[in-house]
Amino acid sequence: MKNLRIISRKSSLAKIQAKIVGEKISNIYPDIDIEYLSKETQGDIDLTTPLSKMPAIGVFTNDIRNELISDKADIAVHSWKDLPVEMEDGTDVFATIERGDLRDILLFKKESIDKKNINILTSSPRRSENLSAFLPVAMPAQPNLINFLDVRGNIATRIEKLINSDADGLVMAKAALDRIFESQLKSANLEKEKIKEIFSSLTWMILPLSKNPSAPAQGALAIEARSDDEEIKSLLKEINNEDVFLSVNKERKILKKYGGGCHQKIGVSCESLKMGEVLTLKGLTENGEILDQKEFSPRQKFKNQNLKEITSYYPEEGEKSLLFDRIEISESVNAIESIKNAGIYVSRANALPKGVKIDHTNIIWTSGIETWENLAKLGFWINGSSDSLGEEQCEAENILGDIKWYKVSHNLASKGKKEIISTYELVEKEIPEKLTLATHFYWMSASSFKYALKNKPEIENANHACGMGKTFDEINAIIPGKVYPYLKYKDWLDKIRQAK
Repeated sequence: MKNLRIISRKSSLAKIQAKIVGEKISNIYPDIDIEYLSKETQGDIDLTTPLSKMPAIGVFTNDIRNELISDKADIAVHSWKDLPVEMEDGTDVFATIERGDLRDILLFKKESIDKKNINILTSSPRRSENLSAFLPVAMPAQPNLINFLDVRGNIATRIEKLINSDADGLVMAKAALDRIFESQLKSANLEKEKIKEIFSSLTWMILPLSKNPSAPAQGALAIEARSDDEEIKSLLKEINNEDVFLSVNKERKILKKYGGGCHQKIGVSCESLKMGEVLTLKGLTENGEILDQKEFSPRQKFKNQNLKEITSYYPEEGEKSLLFDRIEISESVNAIESIKNAGIYVSRANALPKGVKIDHTNIIWTSGIETWENLAKLGFWINGSSDSLGEEQCEAENILGDIKWYKVSHNLASKGKKEIISTYELVEKEIPEKLTLATHFYWMSASSFKYALKNKPEIENANHACGMGKTFDEINAIIPGKVYPYLKYKDWLDKIRQAK
């Protein structure tokens, strides 16, 4: 094959995505000449009808598909979430590549942060349904009225509509914004300066999948070809990311169960992690059924097979730490308040000293949603969360460039990529005898495990569990293969109670 014709929609984002795929192909087949084509679709031409009221099938893809069928192009590159869950005969999706960020991002006017009644631009019933519950507890103003307004157009058009209207915020797929930013920042023109200028009046919030799961296939690119073109199918096999392909098809299969289509108020995300898969399903079906599910399916090596012969466990629900007292470090306040233009990672709300002020130029990231909501009540604008998957797993990316990160924690916190600001000191307590009687443990921190093991080495052969991320990595380094990951303490506790 000497020539390859790649077709996409005419939008800037669609053309960027087509070139991303083209570059993947060129890396493997440098001798192929690639021609990029584009075409307006029904969804591009009709910018007035809300997406939820347009035909559910193929408004952004059918016109492109017809170019394949008529042999005017060889492959088509789509945002996979635009494709109908049922493909018509003649073409199919034969490949995808590395997936972008699954999450949505909320762009919000800084001048609107304290408003109690806000207007959010989005054409997605899924976003309206799930964010109507999350935003009132996630925003420092704790808004009591949120209106969701339809918006159409490409990414730049929607951002302009936000800035030039009375709306307060705009929700869009973060992957789309990432790809446009990356493309512009690679270029030598002045677009990056325009981006910085636009965002000087906005703040942002990356919305956690546990509260706002994505549209099925969000962030993934679908590479479509004619079903009978064996040469093209063979070529696409070489660039296909099988893990992403499987995850996306699982999401689409779940949506299909409820009817499919962008009119649904349902989000579903399959996150593939090194320890397993996290499936989140949330929304409202057309029959009024409330969906709210988050499950972790560990890979075989991380499955806890030893939930048996449980005589006692630690900690019991609501039990305070038996291992440490804490003493506040007052000088940490000045250290935190002096930070500017950086990222501050907060593992738990009480790690921040009472009354501390954080400069508005900083990004605030939390370990989980409970910490997020607690800090929002205290008046902090939170930019995002690791969603209880470990601080390194869902790291925030500053959309305007790299920044330095600080982590507020205790004096025994292990050093990683972030600079530690110790806000409290852990003071060791005498370890109670009940710990040696426990057969099953869930560790909230690696420091607790290390202290207990040092003083009661006989617990090494017990059954150990913890959350995902750094705590797991540190404990597993000490007792490799003897600690098991869970999404959260309550999931472990439920399993313990069922087994007992």
